[in-house]
Amino acid sequence: MKKITLAATVAAIVVAATAYASPYYALRQIKTALAERNADALAAHVDFPALRASVKAQLEAGMARSIEATAGRDNPFAALGQSIAGAMLGKMVDAMVSPAGVVALVNKSAVSPQADANGDAPADGAQDKADYSAAYAGINKFVVRARDGRQEGALVLQRHGIWTWKLSGIELAPAVAGQ
Repeated sequence: MKKITLAATVAAIVVAATAYASPYYALRQIKTALAERNADALAAHVDFPALRASVKAQLEAGMARSIEATAGRDNPFAALGQSIAGAMLGKMVDAMVSPAGVVALVNKSAVSPQADANGDAPADGAQDKADYSAAYAGINKFVVRARDGRQEGALVLQRHGIWTWKLSGIELAPAVAGQ
């Protein structure tokens, strides 16, 4: 009887530990796919409908702030322009949030696992590395934040089952989101 209780306890601990560590493993797989620019491997770890909604909402909010700051709230032409731009934005986001588009989007964000690709290294030759933090934001949500001094962003992973996590949101850097 003691062996069964011990085995059950060990099994429960192993299941709990692997469930807790599963977003870190998924993040490693996503990082590997990005580093290799493997869109197919990345697609297996992305919830594209949720990611499209996340990106679209951020870009629409940034566009609304920009139009309001330039044209004001009471301008009927601004509202017309915003509705036309919103329709175009939706089509652009649908095209951009594809496996290849996600590779490009994350590589331009602060959460990129690679060095700065545009060559904006500091004058002394040192390269700023992004400061990463990863933590649970609930039982089914895991957030990876990055800040590299100039911009910040985040990847949001949602649980799909017990051990599977998928990228469901990107908190765009303010420069990218139009903030």
